[in-house]
Amino acid sequence: MNLLKTLMIRSVTMKIFFFVCLFLCTAGIHLKTGNPHSIFIIEVWKAEDPIIPPLRTQITDTTSTLTNAQKSSLTDTLIAFEKRKGSQIAVLIVGSTGDWAIEEYAVKVFETWKLGRKGIDDGILIVVAMQDHKTRIEVGYGLEGTIPDAIAKRIIEEFMIPRFREGNYFQGISDGIDKLILKIDGEELSKTGASASLSDINVDSPITEEDLRTVEQKDDSDKDILDKYIVFLAGLFFAIFAISIIIAVFIGFGIFGITGLTGLVFFMVILSESTILGIGFLILWILFFSMLAYYLREKIMRPRSFWDYILFGRPHTRNSSSSRNGGISLDSSSSWSSSSSSSGNSWSGDGGSSGGGGASGSW
Repeated sequence: MNLLKTLMIRSVTMKIFFFVCLFLCTAGIHLKTGNPHSIFIIEVWKAEDPIIPPLRTQITDTTSTLTNAQKSSLTDTLIAFEKRKGSQIAVLIVGSTGDWAIEEYAVKVFETWKLGRKGIDDGILIVVAMQDHKTRIEVGYGLEGTIPDAIAKRIIEEFMIPRFREGNYFQGISDGIDKLILKIDGEELSKTGASASLSDINVDSPITEEDLRTVEQKDDSDKDILDKYIVFLAGLFFAIFAISIIIAVFIGFGIFGITGLTGLVFFMVILSESTILGIGFLILWILFFSMLAYYLREKIMRPRSFWDYILFGRPHTRNSSSSRNGGISLDSSSSWSSSSSSSGNSWSGDGGSSGGGGASGSW
């Protein structure tokens, strides 16, 4: 009786895992395709994209905060910089980012507008949300080493926000652009072995090239340590993952361990509908191939339909000696550029990969 209960519990557990994975895959597909009739669309996951204005020029002002003369002045500065250096800087002024955090909104706009050169991703986006009293500098992958988060944050807090609080939005944006250009122009300057933190620099004094250089060196050092730590964790996870799969396929007990591990990772890293879809398929394939391996092993010992195995679980098998004697024995090893041109836009980029770097501020 106890043996029967054990087999039933094992079979039911396997089926629950299997159909939960099917559910996750279905939910991920619905969210990924944005099906308006899907029961899985949850507002907190923000399946709907925010409203992003089309890219037509370097300065996009949807609130008419800047005058035409001010927009022309900033545009001329950015065009001259792009011709000289190649990097692209764009400014977007909106009323509000709505339910989206300004960091999320800036990444969406950056990737849609495809700022920067293709393969280099040396673009920068300045977002100013007037009603929210927030601003953000979003930096592309290609300029993360030149404009680290500490530098972007300091430019916002020292040069942009003070002007915004005075109501002089043009001057705040202009000063921010000037400091970004100054830093990018110094990209090829030689570096020394000295290091300093942001707190070591007098915040009451204006930013100098030496300040920018020392903060960048400290930030680069921190990034190197973080990169090594991430590589170590990735290697450790891969080793655990591979060993668990081997155990699941060839021994038997590992299927529950790998499913539990994958489920834990699922809840830790779930950030979007794409993650749901990917993790769901991952668990589903692990379960499928693990059960296929069990079936192949059992097929050699006792012929049985594959779908019978899927539906009714792993059968209790007899070993060779027990089969001859009629006894029962337990197995001990249980087991955006193109769209802009089509709409008549006159300016676009080929990049668009935001490294998630940058800084935000409010006033």
